[in-house]
Formats: sequence, C-alpha cells, structure tokens
Amino acid sequence: MRLAKLAAAASVALTLSLASSLPARADLVIQGRAAQALHCSAMLYMVSDELYRAGYLSRADLNWAQSAAVAMLAYVPGTDDQKVQAMGQRFQKLMRTRTLEGLMSEYNSTAKWCQKNFL
Repeated sequence: MRLAKLAAAASVALTLSLASSLPARADLVIQGRAAQALHCSAMLYMVSDELYRAGYLSRADLNWAQSAAVAMLAYVPGTDDQKVQAMGQRFQKLMRTRTLEGLMSEYNSTAKWCQKNFL
C-alpha cells in the first residue's frame, strides 16, 4: 500500500511539474548513490509516462514501470513526503535541462545500469 501511495504522489508531482515552473518549497540535497537512484527513478517515471501517452506502452507496462520507479526510491533517504518532493524537483530539473529526445536517449543508455543497481 505504501508503494501505491508513493506512486500516486509521484504522479501528482509529475503533473504539477509539467504544469508549473514554480520553484520547489525548499531544495533537498541528495547526494551519491541516493541521487543516482532518484535520477534513475525520475527518468523511468517520466519516460514511461511519455511512452504511454504516445501509445507505445500498455497500461499494464506503464503500471509496472512506474511501480519500479517508485521501488527505486527505497535508496533515497527521508520520509515519503520528502521523497515525493525530491521527485518533483528532479522532474523539474530534467525538464529544464533536457529535450524529450535527450531524456529518451539518456534513459536508453542508462536503463540497464539503473535496473541492475536499484531493482
């Protein structure tokens, strides 16, 4: 149940990130392996959302991918609320610094590493 709540909150964070360019409440500082897990998680979540909306993923595949993305958050310290906040910040950073094509390319080149290390 906890993963389902985190997944729902991550969906809200992604939606808010897409709709707003407002800065987050306070920047969280996450470093090292936890930052890598957060980055992998955010990329998987965003890429799966885009692929689903474009018709390339089924609902079942979307649910699996986003559940896997949320499971990666186990490597990120903090409360569930802090993890959701961190995801929202990462979504915003990814959108500011990458094109959709760049995000897809980065995901393709790192997906196996992310899966091996965080799933």
